[in-house]
Amino acid sequence: MIERANRFLLGHTMELVAEIFARPATPADLTISRFFAARRYLGSHDRGFIADTTYALLRDVIRLRMALGELLSSAHADDQPYILAAAFLVDRGLDRALVADATEIPERDVERLGAALAGADAGLDALEPDERAAMRHSIPVWLAERLRAQYGDEEADALMAALKTQAPIVLRANRLVTDRERLVAALEELGIEATPGALSPDAVVLTRRINAFTVPQFKQGWFELQDEGSQLISLALDPHPNWRVFDACAGAGGKTLHLAAIMKGRGEVIAHDINDRRLAELRPRLKRSGAQNVRIMDNATYLERRESMLGELNAVVIDAPCSGTGVLRRNPGVRLTIDESTVERLLPQQAEILDEYSTLVRPGGLMLYATCSLLREENDAQVEAFLERASGWERVPITLPADVVDADGYYRAFPHRHGTDGFFGALLRRG
Repeated sequence: MIERANRFLLGHTMELVAEIFARPATPADLTISRFFAARRYLGSHDRGFIADTTYALLRDVIRLRMALGELLSSAHADDQPYILAAAFLVDRGLDRALVADATEIPERDVERLGAALAGADAGLDALEPDERAAMRHSIPVWLAERLRAQYGDEEADALMAALKTQAPIVLRANRLVTDRERLVAALEELGIEATPGALSPDAVVLTRRINAFTVPQFKQGWFELQDEGSQLISLALDPHPNWRVFDACAGAGGKTLHLAAIMKGRGEVIAHDINDRRLAELRPRLKRSGAQNVRIMDNATYLERRESMLGELNAVVIDAPCSGTGVLRRNPGVRLTIDESTVERLLPQQAEILDEYSTLVRPGGLMLYATCSLLREENDAQVEAFLERASGWERVPITLPADVVDADGYYRAFPHRHGTDGFFGALLRRG
């Protein structure tokens, strides 16, 4: 899309990039949505250019920072988003005079950015392997080091390359309202090309990017946006219609709604999260879905009723807070904030969450532990440590398509192997 850039589009892109960098802790997609809501005069093609260019820049931001080095560190913090954007646009072959005009950076400085990028590319072979991988794939050096150590050079390279690509738009057909075949047919009637997913029986993959929220069937509850790898987490549990299921870290409720649909609207799914604001986002989604078997429980209510729930649930789902390394392609803004200390801070939290919510499972019941992390320390290492300190638990092999279940019975999905985001899942049974 870069070839049709003009000062109008680039000026808006610069504004958006500056807003994202000013509030890096806010998810980029939320900042982008708010940006467009305040500028309704922008047409769909203009919004597409601005969003796609911004996301592409975010996917490349770590590489740009590494390449610019001193040029960036010597600049004022408020100027850095513009410098990075200018370097990105130059690297994409955009006319340097237009870049200078749009970013209000002197053309001679734009030329310096281009020279710095060219020098960094020429010096790639001289870097240590971890630094070279980080530079090539625009991820932190510490993450490149861990991925290469855990997956080996060849697979880690393919994985890191996939994390830099654009994620597809994937829908989950809501079984309570329709099925996948009817959804695909309805989309095709609207001129929206869609194909069934390869792994989840509820997945529909769009062949081109659209604003799915404007589709009439979305407002009618026919589907939710949910990566196919994420859909497989609920399918790994395979909850029965008469079960009581506790979704411990429900967030905005994507998996809650899928669990409710798998259970055919029967039994009970309790959606809980310590973040009341995120949990509130579930309410309109719940109304649209038509699910009658979901109960929302905020953390204060959970603490009040915890004693009465001990050992009473058929299943607990823990979609644990994690580094998010598996969803870097879908949420490239994470590159602005992810660091090694994030992982170290989360590890004890994940262990505490396992210890806390495992107490709710009845004898013979199941607990599903899942993350969107690629790192062993957040995944199987956490499960193994839990099994060592908690008596009466055993690991149960997950039943899913063979390609996503490893020899140990763990669920693992990868962008370079399966076209999904990166996910991990482990199923445990209480004796």
